Amino acid sequence: MKIAVVSVFPPYRGGIAQFNEAMADAFTAEGHECIGFNFSRQYPGILFPGTKQYEEGQVSRFVHATAIDSINPLSWRHCAKAVAKEQPDIVVIPFWTAFLAPALASVVRQVKTLHRSVRIVGLFHNANSHDARPWEKMLTQRLLQHIDEAWTLSEDVSKQLTARRNDLRITTAFHPLYRHFRPLLSRSESRNRLGLPEAPKMVLFFGLIRPYKGLEWLLKAGSELLKTDENICFCIAGEPYSAWESYQRIIDSSPSPERFHTHLHFIPQDEVHVFFSAADLVCLPYSSASQSGVTAIAMHYHKPVVATDVGGLKEYFEGNPIGHICAPKDVSSLTAAIQNALIAQTADTEIIDAWNEKFSWAAFAQKCLPA
Repeated sequence: MKIAVVSVFPPYRGGIAQFNEAMADAFTAEGHECIGFNFSRQYPGILFPGTKQYEEGQVSRFVHATAIDSINPLSWRHCAKAVAKEQPDIVVIPFWTAFLAPALASVVRQVKTLHRSVRIVGLFHNANSHDARPWEKMLTQRLLQHIDEAWTLSEDVSKQLTARRNDLRITTAFHPLYRHFRPLLSRSESRNRLGLPEAPKMVLFFGLIRPYKGLEWLLKAGSELLKTDENICFCIAGEPYSAWESYQRIIDSSPSPERFHTHLHFIPQDEVHVFFSAADLVCLPYSSASQSGVTAIAMHYHKPVVATDVGGLKEYFEGNPIGHICAPKDVSSLTAAIQNALIAQTADTEIIDAWNEKFSWAAFAQKCLPA
């Protein structure tokens, strides 16, 4: 089967580009041909909340053309022609932000006109942009109306899509575990590289810092833990996509501000293993979520996780030997979950591996493209 994917690929940075590259690799491993059509421009610089959109040294193995500019309609037609020329059996359109929906919806419409037998699949990382406004929901709905079927990464997202288009065929898959990160380092080496003390147990908050990810609740829970004799520290690693000052105020008012270690920049792919090597526990205190790429990294590295009972997160941790669930936006619940997770007995490697096998890329490819 020939599959075209219209989305971001390396050298764009971040989880979506990494996901698309890994997905293309998984489809290829199953005997399919996979072609990527990358963005020449994802976001105009003035609208991008981070420092830069590219990650140096990263190259896609699957991109045939950088064919689509998010704000140039002429490129949308050019991309559709390039896709249709390849005569794919399936075109996969990953969705994660409504900003790109007009471009993607236009490509979908034109591909279907030029190549009528093609099957268009929307791969929905979420049902709407996080913290979506009404106009964003409208743009997402337009894209939703033009696809033939959908793949999702959680039951929660599938239910949301069904409520918006009840005739849509939906395959509920999952976020597979990444396998392209470097192996773990020793605790001492990783903490030395990060300038962290070796003795305290360390709780890691990892990834882009956005309001829905609930960092404020972790900082408040951390402050409560530091009022006790708990030998613990916290590491916040990721680039803020909103003002940092409110978070810093919580840290400054805590009993031990020096126990909070911040690395407030985008963490390159080649450095991810350093942070997870140093961590005793990974915390996802999200106030809302569909699923999380950080979950996939933590599971890959066999790191215990505390996650809130929101969206699709609980689907990964109910019965998971590394998972601990707590209530969202609840300092007491989060504090207790962190304490319990840090003293819990470590599960056997074989048990974790058996659980993780359900979330392999091979299983994802077979779920979405059954023989």
